[in-house]
Amino acid sequence: MASKDDSPEKEADRLLVNSYMGRHVIEKPAYWSKLLRMLYGKGRLRTYAGAVEDVVEKFSFLLLARDQIATLENQTLPDKRFYIKYFSYTFVFMEKAFLDSIAIFINEIYELGFRGGQIDLKKGSFLRAVGDADAELGKAIDSKRNWLDYVVKYRDNLIHRHGLYIGPLPTIPKNMDDPGEQSNYILQEHSYMPVNPDDIEDKLIDRKEGEFIKVTCLVDDWLKESFELFEIVLRSFAVKFELQSVVGSN
Repeated sequence: MASKDDSPEKEADRLLVNSYMGRHVIEKPAYWSKLLRMLYGKGRLRTYAGAVEDVVEKFSFLLLARDQIATLENQTLPDKRFYIKYFSYTFVFMEKAFLDSIAIFINEIYELGFRGGQIDLKKGSFLRAVGDADAELGKAIDSKRNWLDYVVKYRDNLIHRHGLYIGPLPTIPKNMDDPGEQSNYILQEHSYMPVNPDDIEDKLIDRKEGEFIKVTCLVDDWLKESFELFEIVLRSFAVKFELQSVVGSN
């Protein structure tokens, strides 16, 4: 989070105090104190505190998975690839869960009336309804449509297909013949995953570096997109619903 929060309030931040996300926050944005007053004050908007807490929790899961992957990449444990793959899968699954939590929150605050699987940032009908309720928010979310489609495709392929290759690229030097030396070399290599989620593991025969991305790079790219969405939605809520919070507390 950028820009400093100069609020004189000294109470514990009830959104971050018990979250993993809290340890990553150095400076809070200007709207944050306003958001806390809206969610934990006496106005009617306090009913949305649970939904925002869920969004923060899901984002915390993404950060935790990222930190675990980064830590493992600096180790040379024989089974580290298994754990990197586990946390990579976890990250992808939790990314979709985070997006669903954002969608549920939007559906509630704008009273859009969608139910179950209809509440999805990827669905055109849902996005159109968001745009009708808040044109600025709808435009901001629509600008991320390609990324949203990419996340969903990645997640669906992990669930419904044979799985993705996650591991080192086959780049062992030709003059490295000793098996022990080869194993140690592989353990020190970064883990990669396919850029295209359609490249499932049992079809990857001739792997080339251009078809892959470092796991840490993909994770950091998705975190950046996720945090931008996090900020867009919560800032919009804090600005546009502040008056209702004041009215509701009178």
